[in-house]
Amino acid sequence: MAASDPKAAERAYYARLGPEGLAHVRRKPFGDERTGQYLADMGALLAMLEPPPRSVLDLGCGVGWTSRLLARAGYAVTGMDLAPESIQLGRELAAQEGLTDLQLLVGDYETAGPAGGFDYVLFYDALHHAADEAAALKTAWTALRSGGAMFAFEPGSGHNRSRLSRRAVEEFGVRERDMPPQRIWRLGRKVGFRRRLILPLPHDINRSLYRRDYHASSAAGRGWLEKLWGYYRAAGWMLRPRRGALTILWK
Repeated sequence: MAASDPKAAERAYYARLGPEGLAHVRRKPFGDERTGQYLADMGALLAMLEPPPRSVLDLGCGVGWTSRLLARAGYAVTGMDLAPESIQLGRELAAQEGLTDLQLLVGDYETAGPAGGFDYVLFYDALHHAADEAAALKTAWTALRSGGAMFAFEPGSGHNRSRLSRRAVEEFGVRERDMPPQRIWRLGRKVGFRRRLILPLPHDINRSLYRRDYHASSAAGRGWLEKLWGYYRAAGWMLRPRRGALTILWK
């Protein structure tokens, strides 16, 4: 697939995965080195959403594992993706799981989306594939009811240089770019979003506390004041997003 046409590559991505790749995406969020990240992110999302009945538009949903998880939690979900094969597979999996309050559609989130009135819009690891992020954010804004919120779980600076990103570009010709929260907010404000909240990715908080400070702060011989300062430093470090961020914008 020519690298000069990444949107066509995105559309054909699932058709080119092969049996092993398709088996992998069927298992998501399990069977992946990032399973812990996926589950932490979705657990945090469910904790922040108002309880059902609420409606969610999941843009760039792939095979719809995020859409199906939200539907199983009781939300009325519409998922949309550019690749017809991903939506077909998502529909098959949804039917196997008996999910009736879930609609999966083929569509380009940069040009159009379902009619407005959604309580929430979700981009999960999807906005950074857009050719025109402002157009994608405009679709999200248009789809939301007044006071609704958009959640974007996206990679930050350096993502396009990661091993997995370089492999995806070389092998499939798709677009992989950095998507720091400041860029999302700058573009989101232009299309009409009025308020923001930027948080570290949930799995990064736990990993940071465990790896950076917990063991050091609880080392033998440390006084209570030094331990308290260690936890204070940990909290300050964790609240500054590093590898990626959860950006929440309100209409």
